[in-house]
Amino acid sequence: MNIHERLLRRLPEDRRSDRRFIGFLEAWVSILGNVALFVFKLLAGLALNSIALVADAFHSLSDVLTSAVVLAGFFFGSKPADSDHPHGHGRLEHVATLLIAFMLFAVAAGMGKGSLERILRPQPVRFDLAIFILLLLSAGFKEWLASFSAFLGERIHSSTLVADAWHHRSDAIAALLVAVGLLVSPRGYFWLDGVLGLFVTGLLAWVAWDLSRDSINELIGRAPDPKMIEAIDTMARSQPGVLSCHGISVHDYISRAEVSLHIVVEERLNIVEAHRVAQTVEENLKEKLGLQFSISVHVDPHGEPED
Repeated sequence: MNIHERLLRRLPEDRRSDRRFIGFLEAWVSILGNVALFVFKLLAGLALNSIALVADAFHSLSDVLTSAVVLAGFFFGSKPADSDHPHGHGRLEHVATLLIAFMLFAVAAGMGKGSLERILRPQPVRFDLAIFILLLLSAGFKEWLASFSAFLGERIHSSTLVADAWHHRSDAIAALLVAVGLLVSPRGYFWLDGVLGLFVTGLLAWVAWDLSRDSINELIGRAPDPKMIEAIDTMARSQPGVLSCHGISVHDYISRAEVSLHIVVEERLNIVEAHRVAQTVEENLKEKLGLQFSISVHVDPHGEPED
C-alpha cells in the first residue's frame, strides 16, 4: 500500500468515493502545497540573494490559478440537475480539463522559447550548491503533488485531476532542468539543459493535446466503450424471458450516466409479465453498473424488426 492509499484510508469511508470531496481535496492540497513552496522559495531566495529563486517563488504562487480551475470545475460540475440542465452539470469538469490543457500549452510554449534561447545563446551559470539542493527539493515536492493528483484522478476517473497532475509534473521537470544546467555549467555544457528542455516541451505539448482532444470528444459526446455495450447486452440477455437485446445507448454526464436499451421478450408473455421482465433487467443492470446509472428498458414485441 503506497502513501497515497494510506492517506486516503484515514478519511471517513463515505468520503473515499465522493467525487466532489476528492476533487476539492486535490485542489486544496495543491493550493496549500504551492503556497508553502512559494514561502519556502521566497525566503530562500532572499537569504541567498537569488533573483531567479525569488522569481520562481512567484511562479509557484501563480500555479494556484490551476488549482482554482479544478475547484471551480468540481464545484459547478457537482450542481444538481435543473430545468435548463436536466442531466446535471458534470461535463463542466471536461471544461476545466480543457482550460488546464490550454495552460499546459502555454507552459510548453514558454519552456520551448526558453530552451531555444539557451541553445542559441548559451550563457555560463555559476554553480551554487544551496540553490542546487533547493531545486531538487522543489522538484521532489512537485512530483509528489503530481503523483497524488494522478492517484486521485485515476480513483475517480477524472481527467481534470490528471491534467493538474501534469501541471505539477511540468514544474518538477523544469526545476530538474535548471538543476542539471547548474550541474553541467562548470564543465562548459551550457547548451545541454536547452536540448533537454526541447524534449520536455514536446512531451508537455503532446500531453496538452491529448487532454484537450479527450475533453472535446467527451463534450461532443464520445461513443461508449464497446466492452460496456457488450456487458450490458450480456446481462440483459441472461434474464429469463429475454430473447434478444438491441438499441443500447449510453450517455455519460460524469455525475450520472443514462443507459437505454430495447429487449425482445418471449411471445407468450402478456403486458404485465413483459413489464416485470423489463423491470428486473433494469434492477439487475443498476445493481451491477452502479447507482449513478439511470437505466431505461423498452420492451419490443417478438417479431418486430430491430432498429
